[in-house]
Amino acid sequence: MQQKDCVLIGIVSKSHGYKGNVKIINDNNIILNFNNIKYFLIEKKGLLVPFFISEVKKTQKNIILVKFEDINSEKEVSSILKETVYLPKDLLPENGKEITREQHLLGFKIVDTKLGELGKVNYIDKQTSQKLIYVKGKGKDFCFPMHEKFILNINQKDKKIEVSIPEELINLN
Repeated sequence: MQQKDCVLIGIVSKSHGYKGNVKIINDNNIILNFNNIKYFLIEKKGLLVPFFISEVKKTQKNIILVKFEDINSEKEVSSILKETVYLPKDLLPENGKEITREQHLLGFKIVDTKLGELGKVNYIDKQTSQKLIYVKGKGKDFCFPMHEKFILNINQKDKKIEVSIPEELINLN
């Protein structure tokens, strides 16, 4: 399955307990019907890998507590921490199929005017007062504020975002 056929649910934020439970932050506040969802797709090395659910429940407005079938320890959880979580569009209830404006930027290349290609947009955090764009780079992951000071141009056709980010900000992360 490809990203274009899916919707971003959120990110695996942290382990919950020692038996392999994880918390997924559903930052898009997409309403999910857990009776119809048998798996989530987690991005690993650019591929969407299905992880089958043994237990799932919503614990807070935007936090989903999940126990995956093949994840049974904190060590196994570490392989999916901070990874993005998707769901096929056809598994969403009708009212959950509206995709937020920023979400279509996932996978766009980030190209700095001085440093060249830095990586691809992996996640957009909307929970902070300033939205943050997380970039999965070649050897270095970082984030920067979604602000006109840094974003110079968004090319929809080429799926590219031209930016001007100080090196200090990239190295901060």
